[in-house]
Amino acid sequence: MTEHESVRAMLALAAAGALGPEEVRRVEQHAQGCELCRRDLETWAAYTQGLSQLPQPAAPKGLVQRTQARILRDRAHAADRRRSELLLGALVVFGWASGWVFWTLARVATGGNLNVLGTNLVSGLTWSLVSTVLVWMTAATAALMLGRRREMRRFL
Repeated sequence: MTEHESVRAMLALAAAGALGPEEVRRVEQHAQGCELCRRDLETWAAYTQGLSQLPQPAAPKGLVQRTQARILRDRAHAADRRRSELLLGALVVFGWASGWVFWTLARVATGGNLNVLGTNLVSGLTWSLVSTVLVWMTAATAALMLGRRREMRRFL
């Protein structure tokens, strides 16, 4: 890029006062010797002066406070969600571990044979099927309870 092209790219910024002192000096030196850049700089200066005379919009009253309150509310909601996720994860691990421990204790206590209606309840397959059904029922109940809790929060 030539000196002329780089200075032309800075003319609007120079007129708006958005350049540093070194760049302003560079633009002014170039504009003294270049008629085209001098006219463009004057045009940009007129635009800048006209813009400064236009009414400036004001921020609505209480915007900062409302924005801060919303950010704090969103952060609290995110923290609640993280706590809920951690709690659910801990409950899953606890449920799995307690099921495994209870199955082991039941096998030891019954000698590996607990027949109910002709089915050995402490066999691995039967225990897995029964515990899976119970887990899914518990998960459905928990999901319904969490959904109602969230619904209640919306109305409060």
